[in-house]
Amino acid sequence: MTTFLNARRHAFLPTGLGFSRERSGMAAVEFSFILPVALLIMSLVVYGGQVYSVQRKVTLSAMTVADIFAQGNNTGAASITTAELNQILSYPNLILFPNDPTAVQVFLYQLSVTSSSGTTTGTVKGRWANANGTPNLLPCGQQMPVDPSIAAAFTGASTSYVVMGEVYYPFQPTGFYVSLGAMTLHDSIMMIPRTAAQIQVQGTPSCP
Repeated sequence: MTTFLNARRHAFLPTGLGFSRERSGMAAVEFSFILPVALLIMSLVVYGGQVYSVQRKVTLSAMTVADIFAQGNNTGAASITTAELNQILSYPNLILFPNDPTAVQVFLYQLSVTSSSGTTTGTVKGRWANANGTPNLLPCGQQMPVDPSIAAAFTGASTSYVVMGEVYYPFQPTGFYVSLGAMTLHDSIMMIPRTAAQIQVQGTPSCP
């Protein structure tokens, strides 16, 4: 009886091993299909996190530039020097750290705000930029739309101005599995001058 059972067990053993080998082969094939997809999804998560983090820095840079300029040294004269202006334009370099800020473009505009027929428009009356942005400055007299809620803050004012900080940053994501090309991140923020209708920059001519 024992001999018969041993014979039966050995008869089924090769079939069991073959089934095990077949399952291992199927798992390897499935893994080869799943791995590239999993790595692609992981890389998108990594890239998305990088872009989100740097975009927040770009937004903070534009906000900082506009906010500090709009304070006008917190004096009724609302006047800043050229050296102070250059320092304001350099703040995004610090905010973007540890990302390389050598190609960041920083712009500052002072816009004269007018409203007509329900449309609010800002006209460039002052313009400044860091060295990277200087070639791309908007010309004096350039017009652009302004949020009507900003114009509503000037009720009764004879002259209305807003300050706009704008930052462009060419960001190159860190390579992971697949390579992405550089992308330009951008944001602009408008703010109302704090202590006077218009901020004056000493030694720098404004637009006529």
